[in-house]
Amino acid sequence: MLFFHAVCNPFESTCLGEALMICLVLSPEETAHLEQARRTRPQIAERCHYVLLNAEGWSVPHIAQRLDRNEHTIRTWLKAYQTAGLQGLQNTSQPGRPATKGQLVTAHLENLLAQSPTHFGYIEDGWTVDLIRHYLAQHTGDVSDATVRRQLQAGGWVYKRFAKTVPRNAPSREKKKRGWQKLSRLSVPVKRSDP
Repeated sequence: MLFFHAVCNPFESTCLGEALMICLVLSPEETAHLEQARRTRPQIAERCHYVLLNAEGWSVPHIAQRLDRNEHTIRTWLKAYQTAGLQGLQNTSQPGRPATKGQLVTAHLENLLAQSPTHFGYIEDGWTVDLIRHYLAQHTGDVSDATVRRQLQAGGWVYKRFAKTVPRNAPSREKKKRGWQKLSRLSVPVKRSDP
């Protein structure tokens, strides 16, 4: 392991020595804010720890070794704090195009599930994922079962098994498939248990 002698200047944000290193100097208020964020905001707690260790005089290689992280990662977050403060330690949005199909499905679900399938010309008494997918395929384009289920869950919709509202010509209990489910909106979260 290679160690560099560094001299920190309290008026500079970098250390001078054989190698150019990041050496943050924090005011007591900044230290207090970082300590509080470390305790109360788990998303950025480890990043706050990087900053606090660096301000105590720890070099990036030492922090990386102690916390078993990559030096590049630690430098990235130290520079982010250096330029933007505590806001710089927040998660950034993921790169790439946003998911638009899910938003389109969500926009239709509220109106769709407020009505019975018979209102839309279907024979069925209750909505199923396949029936929802069929309706959406006709009105918005092809949608996968996974997308429908994901948007139902995100919207707070849960499955309920048919109770006494099952039609007379429905299969017997032994012949029922898991697909015989009806959707309902609950105002209180329900813990689901799979049989």
